[in-house]
Amino acid sequence: MVLNTEVTLDIMDNFKKSYIKPLYTKDMSEYGQICCIEVSQFDWSQDVILLGFVNKILLGYLKFTDIVEVEIISEFPFPCRCSCLSISMETNISALPSVVLFCAAGTDFKIRVIQTDLSDDSSCKVLTGHSDYINDVKFDSENKYLASVSDDNTVRIWEVENYRCINILHLNFPGLSIQWHRNDVSKFLVADKVGMIKLYHMETLKPVITIDTGKTLSACHWSPSNSQMVASLQLGELSVWDMSVPSTPKLSTLIFTEAGGYLKFCPQGEFVAALNPLERNLKVVKLNSQEQQFSTFMKLPTNFCWHFKYPIICAGDDNKLCVWKINTV
Repeated sequence: MVLNTEVTLDIMDNFKKSYIKPLYTKDMSEYGQICCIEVSQFDWSQDVILLGFVNKILLGYLKFTDIVEVEIISEFPFPCRCSCLSISMETNISALPSVVLFCAAGTDFKIRVIQTDLSDDSSCKVLTGHSDYINDVKFDSENKYLASVSDDNTVRIWEVENYRCINILHLNFPGLSIQWHRNDVSKFLVADKVGMIKLYHMETLKPVITIDTGKTLSACHWSPSNSQMVASLQLGELSVWDMSVPSTPKLSTLIFTEAGGYLKFCPQGEFVAALNPLERNLKVVKLNSQEQQFSTFMKLPTNFCWHFKYPIICAGDDNKLCVWKINTV
């Protein structure tokens, strides 16, 4: 087999032109590929980070001094590939004793809720019921409920007090995303893979707002700073929706040529970041101007998360944890 040297050189040249060196990189090769990342979205635990792997979950802490560093403070064995993570608002490692509460969904269709004081007291509660892959799991902002959504066409709502499943919502299609909002705990947002985004009332389990994107969804995110704003990624197209006018997107722009990927608002709401594993590209779009604020090539991207307070993105690039600071000017 003869390689086309010119094409290979072109690929390397494009990589060099579009690659932005991370502010910080941590080699995690001893654990394997990073499957998922979650950074706490609560003020008192904003520097707590979870890294999910094939058979382990790491708890870390982002340290901001003259440079950014990530210190791993605990390891948790996991029986299968970790597919998604959520950190509870109860988590506080600055308190004495420390409190860490998070959940992790695995490829065995089970959710494990792990609680520890990082000393002698630890527990793991296994939640069963889903019959297919779990695509998202989230604690609400008051630590009353835990919600999960799956390829089995269901949303399950669990009470955190005893982890009893209190409601099962049947969808028409496989579920992609489930989200609560810190400013409106009476509702939750569900997106399915076919392209329907629905806002449900917790008491009635009936949709109060429906957005039809008209295309297969790759990702969906509810803006933490504005309960009326939702972003979606479908077939490489980024759309931002105002739920007060759900029939037409407020913004729609093609940012990738390949389908698939992830996206998230920054906590302050002025930027949306999107990651496409097929194009191996991480991009940040400034919503007011609709301009691309940041773009970098990655070798084998897996997942990413914004920091709660700072314009910082933590992303998994194969077996490396990469941290970028986004220019907000």
